[in-house]
Amino acid sequence: MLLAVDIGNSSVVMGAYGDSDDDNDEDPLATRRLPADRRGRPEALRQSLLAFWQESGFGAQDFEDAALCSVVAPLTELWKGMLADVLEREPLVLHQGMDVGVILEVRNPDQVGMDRLVDAAAVRARTTGAAVAVDFGTATTFNVVDAGGRFRGGAIAPGLATAAESLMERAPVLLDLARESGDQLPASTGVALVPPSSAIGRDTDEALRSGVVLGYTGLVEGLLARIRDELDTPLTVISTGGLGNIVTPLTSAIDQYDPWLTLAGIRTVYRLNASRA
Repeated sequence: MLLAVDIGNSSVVMGAYGDSDDDNDEDPLATRRLPADRRGRPEALRQSLLAFWQESGFGAQDFEDAALCSVVAPLTELWKGMLADVLEREPLVLHQGMDVGVILEVRNPDQVGMDRLVDAAAVRARTTGAAVAVDFGTATTFNVVDAGGRFRGGAIAPGLATAAESLMERAPVLLDLARESGDQLPASTGVALVPPSSAIGRDTDEALRSGVVLGYTGLVEGLLARIRDELDTPLTVISTGGLGNIVTPLTSAIDQYDPWLTLAGIRTVYRLNASRA
């Protein structure tokens, strides 16, 4: 089995994969999402991993290898060391310069985040035409692969929750007004990330949800429309990320939501580079 680990700015996602050779057999056997704690200790990470395995019916002996994709350098080293200790084998840390199954047709390939490349690898493995992976995280990334298998770049926007948090930080009076409606608002964003029944908000809370949730959906639709126009070809759009399930149902511009797309991409890239010594 393979343990795939996706380390992002907000969370760490682990997925256990069986031995199927089909990249389109993409669903992990088990998954676990943890907070991305930069102050985490190796022993705490180890206990989280062992608890995940125990609850899923696995043990260290079931895993032949691990692959790690990270955008947080301090956590890369923490997880790399912990996994090497538990598995008695260094995990494969994905990096720029590896075979990712797509040709990088961008100005500065070494500046493209590995999380974006594994998303591109995942959509390329599933589609034969042009495709976009939209990853809703701390930032929302649009990762474009054309019909020839070339990664063309894309777009990076503030994430949905990031945008809401920034608005509340800079305009706290809006948060006070929204609370006057009696709603229980999440402490992290100050805005319930739930679409209102109407784009025309009748109070501050509804107006905020319209602007944040529906407005953000408009951002996604607008960028995808421009990408479609520039490629001038049919396009498959797959969304992922912890907040993708909020926006995806609100638009016809996205064809599918897969919460484990990045894990699937990690597995794809691992297979392309698994001949390592």
